[in-house]
Amino acid sequence: MKPQVIEFKVGSPLQRSPSPAPTPNIPKVVTDPDQLNDAIMARFHSRIYTRGEVVLPAVPSLVDYYVQGLSEIFVAIGKPFTPEELENLKNILLPQLQAGFRASPHSNVIVRYDPSETGGITYNVSYVIASMTDQYKTWVETREPPLFGSHPDTKLLEVAKSLHHLPQINILDIGAGTGRNTLPLARMGYSVDALEVTPVFAEQIEAAAAAEQLPIRVYNADILGPLVRMAPAYYSLAVAAEVVSHFRDADQLRLLLAKMCDGLHSGGLFLFNTFIAIDGYEPDQLTREMSEVNWSTIFTHGDIAYAMNDLPLELIEEMPVYEYEKVNLPPEAWPPTGWFDNWANGRDLFWLPEQKTPMELRWLLCRRL
Repeated sequence: MKPQVIEFKVGSPLQRSPSPAPTPNIPKVVTDPDQLNDAIMARFHSRIYTRGEVVLPAVPSLVDYYVQGLSEIFVAIGKPFTPEELENLKNILLPQLQAGFRASPHSNVIVRYDPSETGGITYNVSYVIASMTDQYKTWVETREPPLFGSHPDTKLLEVAKSLHHLPQINILDIGAGTGRNTLPLARMGYSVDALEVTPVFAEQIEAAAAAEQLPIRVYNADILGPLVRMAPAYYSLAVAAEVVSHFRDADQLRLLLAKMCDGLHSGGLFLFNTFIAIDGYEPDQLTREMSEVNWSTIFTHGDIAYAMNDLPLELIEEMPVYEYEKVNLPPEAWPPTGWFDNWANGRDLFWLPEQKTPMELRWLLCRRL
């Protein structure tokens, strides 16, 4: 048998022809002006060195708002953060906000950022504590007196006069400021103790009392301080005007009321004012934090009831401060200051210039049982 021979002819489908040479990948020339400008800026961003700082009030409830704002800043300078980087920023920022707020509602958190060697940015977050005393020191240095008004509170004078039947009337003025209430009461013949936490204010009262030889004793101290204790059953009247608006919570209010129970004799009166939410409105956590920041700490009637619970003290009168003082102060003394109108009506917290806010400053008068 002859061997089988398979012949391959040119063009045979079984013949493997060589692959064609690949077409060179020649980049397209870009001439579009917008695309070219974008390309220029993409390269140029690596030569921009941005550094700065952002100062944020230490309000923990605003952490998401702050992260969004910082993100927009970083985008604007050409250093956008990824979602993971923003979450890490939040985890760093929140503890600083919380620590600063715990220390003082007037604290600030500072975010400082600088260029990094890799082309991004590095940042540092820290908080700085500022106290109410620091704030008032700035007032003294930058504002014209009278800082709190030129006349005493008319509600206070009314209450003081109601005690005329007592043979001896000792009055305690808590948070006496520059002596707006202390000095007039002493001029009326009352023996007055002024308690003031801000040294420069206490010094002003002392100087005025000495100049007029008034029966005033001045104490530079914080009523909430653990070492500040009342002489038992010594006072007929105590007043805390524009003081509780600086408190942190209902526990501090309760501490104040407990000290008043120590210092007032039976039948003695305690007059104070504070911001109270209207019935039916329950402030959320952000509102409560921001009220502290704005010197307008808000309480509910439930908070007041908690603060007074089981204390030998009864609430005998409550009324709006704004309306009462406006009617009874001399026309030339109204408003007491340029800031009083907005502040007393809750607009330092809720900027509603044409509407009523869900809180107002109210006088509360209590009697020691």
